[in-house]
Amino acid sequence: MNAAEELIAQARHGRFGELLPRLQELGTGPEAAGSADAWEAVAAAVQILFWYDRFAEAAELAEALITRDGPLGGELCDQDMPFGVAFLAAQAHAGVPAGPRLTALAAHVPEGRVLGDDLLWLAEEVPGRPVEELLPNHADWGGPARPLDGVIGADLVERDFGTLDAGQKRVVWQALAKVNDFERAHELAETSGETPEQFAVCTWLAGWYGTRGDIARGESMLLAAHGRWWPYAKWDAIPDAPVLQPALRSVATERVRAHYLTRPIGPEAAETNA
Repeated sequence: MNAAEELIAQARHGRFGELLPRLQELGTGPEAAGSADAWEAVAAAVQILFWYDRFAEAAELAEALITRDGPLGGELCDQDMPFGVAFLAAQAHAGVPAGPRLTALAAHVPEGRVLGDDLLWLAEEVPGRPVEELLPNHADWGGPARPLDGVIGADLVERDFGTLDAGQKRVVWQALAKVNDFERAHELAETSGETPEQFAVCTWLAGWYGTRGDIARGESMLLAAHGRWWPYAKWDAIPDAPVLQPALRSVATERVRAHYLTRPIGPEAAETNA
């Protein structure tokens, strides 16, 4: 575990605000140029800045990193998340156009590398698509439900939920989310008193509640989602969809933000509860 990963693990103990300046310093210091410490620290700092609605600052931090370290061709060039997202978020929530910036920054990355390809793809997509569709965990909130025909778990949806084991219940929630059947999922949550065990399904439901203006239920679902989240990489400090997606932002209340920013999450929460 390098210095950035150690600092990120400390932040996941609920010390995000306290350790944000140290992550920014670690990522921008001249001695860190081209290192894993630098890009991992910046990636985590970008995510944390999102939670404070400092979207323009997050994009500037990502831009400075790519400008400095992209030409070196190191590990940074093998990444995509959350760097491209930073520029999309700055457009969506700070009014800073993403397209020209994405194209310009891709030129700092050696040809054929993941980061450059991702920046160019996003630059091509931004003019013709709503930005929220390109942000993490987007769903068709407010859209129609689709038939369950052929969907894994369709048969389980028709069974008595209380008779299903934990694995079968997971499949039911996933099936309902896959076909965007909010009404049925909402009814299931109300009658069973249970919430999905999957972070993505919780945020899907929360976004629906946000779209419907049901702030209380959306808030509760995001609070439940906190305990279901797990990082997919060592730099992944905190889930960012709740403060990026417009439908989720409406239910990412001050209570939700305080919960996410001050309580252990992911492996650090598991360690605390062990």
